[in-house]
Amino acid sequence: MINKQNIAFIARMQRQCCHRRWHLRSAFKQHDETLKNRFNDSSGTVCDRINHLTQYFWQAHQHYLHRSGTIAYYPGAGSIYGARNDGIEGVTRLLPLWAAYRSSPLADPQLTEEMDATITSALINGTDPQHSGYWGDVAHKSTLICEAGDIALALWLVKDSLWPRFNTHQQRQILSWLKQVIGKQTADSNWHLFVILVDKVIQALDPDHQFCSMDRYQRIKSFYQGNGCFTDGENGAVDLYNAWAFQYALYWLNKIDPSFDPCFITHAMVDFCAWYKYLFTDQGVVLFGRSLCYRMAAPAPLLMASELNPEQYPSGMALAALDSCWRFFISQGGVQLGRPSQGIFEDDLRWLDPYSGPASAFWATRSLVVFYHQSVTTDWQQLTPQPLPALQHTVDIRVAEAELDITTLPEQHRSIVTFYNHNRSETDTRLSTQTMRDKLRQLLYGVASRPSNNLLKQGVKVFDSTLSQYR
Repeated sequence: MINKQNIAFIARMQRQCCHRRWHLRSAFKQHDETLKNRFNDSSGTVCDRINHLTQYFWQAHQHYLHRSGTIAYYPGAGSIYGARNDGIEGVTRLLPLWAAYRSSPLADPQLTEEMDATITSALINGTDPQHSGYWGDVAHKSTLICEAGDIALALWLVKDSLWPRFNTHQQRQILSWLKQVIGKQTADSNWHLFVILVDKVIQALDPDHQFCSMDRYQRIKSFYQGNGCFTDGENGAVDLYNAWAFQYALYWLNKIDPSFDPCFITHAMVDFCAWYKYLFTDQGVVLFGRSLCYRMAAPAPLLMASELNPEQYPSGMALAALDSCWRFFISQGGVQLGRPSQGIFEDDLRWLDPYSGPASAFWATRSLVVFYHQSVTTDWQQLTPQPLPALQHTVDIRVAEAELDITTLPEQHRSIVTFYNHNRSETDTRLSTQTMRDKLRQLLYGVASRPSNNLLKQGVKVFDSTLSQYR
């Protein structure tokens, strides 16, 4: 039964859908084959390929960007949060990439100027309540809390270059918007990290601000199981959110404030990568858990560990993981229409969680953010990629904290993860698909209505780098 509250929600979501349809541009696909060819050409350098990829994303972003500068409507299936939220992600999730690139010695000066203009427009307009592109007030459990993490990180990355160019009023406006995040209720999971990160960035930029999210940080640490593993919440799983959420956020907290909790953060990262490094091959990477559309962010911890402990994790090895991961997925159609695809390979809604929209997968660029940030101190152009550990050593190790075993088969260019407490085999998998009822509800409500398929949660036991379960 549809009540008055449902009608108001439907009306709001349908208005957003109409705005999206009106402003949606044609699909940016003219450079897809060029990108594939560039990554299939082994004669170029890793830096050349990564720079080409970033420029590809940049050109597509300018194509899809709304004139307000605060939303970008990318093509694809929407999320449960509505078209406007999806459009906001099209800007916010790329801000750290533009900020890291423009601060890198690898950056093209002309592109740097263009990115500065885009970053400036997004930050000023998005945080101005009087502007039509205002991102909105931050409420309890709002998705804007999540996006604020990327906004704050981008701001910190340009604190010495672009931030001083904002006048006092603009700085106060941006910080005031971010301060709404502090104290807001979130899911009791990795979402605490968004608030902590925002709080730390504000402290770094506002000398009068006192960090007040230590209780949240202690809650995050309570999820720690050892060996670099965090559960995503008190009863959550140990999955790849460890890589692209927990370890990623902790790395930036350590950069923003090196005195915050360096021993714990460093040990957690180093211990995590001691087993995590074996998941990567030159023909795929082991994936398990939810939000697998972020898959190209997987190499980020190896890059971060190479900075924290270069002897144990050589930069050349991390560079090889970054290159092979992006190369593999791009060759399989994992980047198209100017954005990472909505799936594992090409667009495939079976592997797209309902909370993910057309631009959600830009979190895949988190590995690129770390790469460009590190280029200030690491001369990537002078480094030669080194063989990946899974291709050098036959190992059979147990990670009790994650309840998994890792086996590598170098001669097969293959790595296997077995969750030894699971009883279900991969051959028993029954995938849920969108029903006609789902499609009708989606059409009526104007938001996503589709099931999710998390094979780890469903009890699948074996995952390997061929990713055969996802084909």
